[in-house]
Amino acid sequence: MRKRSMILFVFLIVFWIVISTEVDLQHILVGIFLALITVWFWQDLGLRLPIILSTKELLLTGRCIVLLVGYIIEANIAVAKALLFSKHPTSPVIVIMHPDIKSNWGRVFLATCITITPGTVTIDINPDTGQFMVHALTKEAALGLPYWRMINEIKHLEKQIKGREDHVMDVSRTHDPDTTNTLAGDYRADSH
Repeated sequence: MRKRSMILFVFLIVFWIVISTEVDLQHILVGIFLALITVWFWQDLGLRLPIILSTKELLLTGRCIVLLVGYIIEANIAVAKALLFSKHPTSPVIVIMHPDIKSNWGRVFLATCITITPGTVTIDINPDTGQFMVHALTKEAALGLPYWRMINEIKHLEKQIKGREDHVMDVSRTHDPDTTNTLAGDYRADSH
């Protein structure tokens, strides 16, 4: 817990120095003071802070971002062609899709990827069902959206993080042999 508070403190100080117009003693002291107050204020919410990604998860996230940049460039070209060189007027379409993404952060990440890619905008996400409503500029974009590679990449990243969280929970769990919550697999045959 203290490690996260220190990391947050350092990030806040660095952010303060970056946005300050001057770096002098007064600005640094005010930044330290504000960072300390912020860390102290948020200390009770430490368990709600995002997890620190492992190296593999960071690489998967980087891969998603690189793919997204490629899709943004590709979509810019497609939208320019559709608007400037098409003889037929564009026919916007509303797409309802159900990507198999379970986590809230995964859904938000996908919605952001859809929205920052030219030609598509996420209109709504149903938090209960995971249903996405997306506005697509062309029929081609609408037809390809449910099969977009980014959905699989986000699902893969989600599975990786979920697996690590499950592993951490299983390793840290302790059982008392006298409680009803003890799992049968926790007993060794020779211990009784």
